[in-house]
Amino acid sequence: MTSKEESSSTNNNDNNKNNTTTPLRPSIVLKHHHRTNQKLLSLPKSDLQSQIATRGDHLQEIKHAARSTNKLIRSNYSTFIHDVGRNVYPLIIFTDYEEDALSGVGSTLTLYREDGSVTQVSPALASLYEVYKSCSHIFMGLSIVIGPYLDNKSYSSNSEMTEDAPWRSSLTKFVQQVKVFRQSLINAAKVETSLVDDMNNLAIQEEKKDDEANSSDISNKGGLPPLEMRECMNKMLSSVIDYCEGCLSTGILDISKWEQLNQENFPRIKQSMKAATNAQADACVRQLISWRDMLGPIEWRELHCIIPTVWAVGAENPRKTMMRQLMDKDRIDTHIITSEYPRNHTEARTLLGRVVADRAIGRFVFGDETKDQRIKTMGLSSEVDVVQDDSLVAIWEAIKSNGCPVRQP
Repeated sequence: MTSKEESSSTNNNDNNKNNTTTPLRPSIVLKHHHRTNQKLLSLPKSDLQSQIATRGDHLQEIKHAARSTNKLIRSNYSTFIHDVGRNVYPLIIFTDYEEDALSGVGSTLTLYREDGSVTQVSPALASLYEVYKSCSHIFMGLSIVIGPYLDNKSYSSNSEMTEDAPWRSSLTKFVQQVKVFRQSLINAAKVETSLVDDMNNLAIQEEKKDDEANSSDISNKGGLPPLEMRECMNKMLSSVIDYCEGCLSTGILDISKWEQLNQENFPRIKQSMKAATNAQADACVRQLISWRDMLGPIEWRELHCIIPTVWAVGAENPRKTMMRQLMDKDRIDTHIITSEYPRNHTEARTLLGRVVADRAIGRFVFGDETKDQRIKTMGLSSEVDVVQDDSLVAIWEAIKSNGCPVRQP
């Protein structure tokens, strides 16, 4: 090859190098983070092996197999109770705290039947339940607003903090709403007065009862609270408004006056609560009886009832009391389920599946021939842990062995 050809070949090679990406040489990788690479290469193979050997020795293999088995059982169980919960009919779910449904309306009842029909009603919604209940809660509502400041002496005495007291905005908002509530009662009284005048014009043509009876009758027909209840609620609301405005004008949360306010109004609070429960009971019981008549004695006997609740009313509440009165006596303890867990109907029906499925599994798996069998079956079928009988002994032994006295249940 001539010098000229060699020169041309060299130029072509240079051009090719410029037009293509230079391959990454292994040496570049090794030089990068030299100290880190040295550490990585010096890691003992035994450490690396133990880290990836999740099955470990024979004992670890047993534990791993047990864990995998338990995981599979739980996965199958989750699907199982979901399906069982949708295989139990008829079913009534009471809701009063569900986020996606009406809240505080004296309960919403949903009836599920085997034919796929779903009927949902809020019986007390058309009554005055909400009016009476909300009015009786006004005093608890006030305590929530001022409660955070009860121990702060700066707000219960002259402190020259009239304008920037931190409770001022929340108390102002609260009393404004109470005023709106009271004004609605005043407006109702004006409507009733007009109706009474119209009725008096007809009194010439027929004999009338006394004015108070007329007033009450007209209120009921028009859906308004009776005169007695309107007067009761007006006094409650007015006393709260007077107290709040006094606090706002002086800049002082007078705790002694607040306690006096509560004591003076307790009879009215009680009266309002009683009126609310009367409205709720009448509406809901009539609805339940109509469903009982529709289902008939055979289907009604198979009824399950789920009552999602909150801790504050988890032990006793009107919904549970109503069902106890109307369900077959021998079904009360087994077919009424109260729980704080379910937040919606989906979770409520899965809870039902858990309860019903566990009862069946307990009976079929453990049996009921011996005392120990019956204890295990009842444990799985109730609100008692299935291992409670064994764990009690184990816990007592652990307590004693660690030098602590055992407290008998």
